[in-house]
Amino acid sequence: MKLPFDVFPRRIETARLLLRRPEEAEEALYARHAQDAYATRPEPLSPGQAEAFAAFMLGHWDRFGFGFLVIEIAGSFEKHVPIGHAGFKYVDAWPNHWPGNYDAIELGYSIVPSARGRGYVTEAAQAVLATAFAVFDVPSICAKCSPDNPESAAVLLRCGMTEREATDRMRRFAIGRPA
Repeated sequence: MKLPFDVFPRRIETARLLLRRPEEAEEALYARHAQDAYATRPEPLSPGQAEAFAAFMLGHWDRFGFGFLVIEIAGSFEKHVPIGHAGFKYVDAWPNHWPGNYDAIELGYSIVPSARGRGYVTEAAQAVLATAFAVFDVPSICAKCSPDNPESAAVLLRCGMTEREATDRMRRFAIGRPA
């Protein structure tokens, strides 16, 4: 796969959402959102882990030209409310580690608890998946979630992904390029 600089859009709009590239000046906001999104999980993020993720979110865009987009609820008069993120990373990339393999991308998302249950994550994930298949030359896209997060698994299934593996530590999903 060739590196996708200037291929993935910096902005995607859906019926209710605006997804946009993160801005460096908002790094603290992204860290706070990541920490809020994981606060209800069995292993919440520490402030340091949330800060590392926010830096990673920005760094992936700088290095590779794509990454996670900020999810905002579109409001009237251009006032948007940021509620989380959705997008992609190289499978081998994570905070404090850059990939050695550029053949596979992975869908990821999170949303603050106050915005859950309204279909925002599914809407955002479907939009970024459609965009990724339109611009990347990949045969499939993968995703994963913790077995104790059935809501996230339900989002992946609603997006058309198929569960490929389930262990006591991780559930893995994939979707192939639409025909």
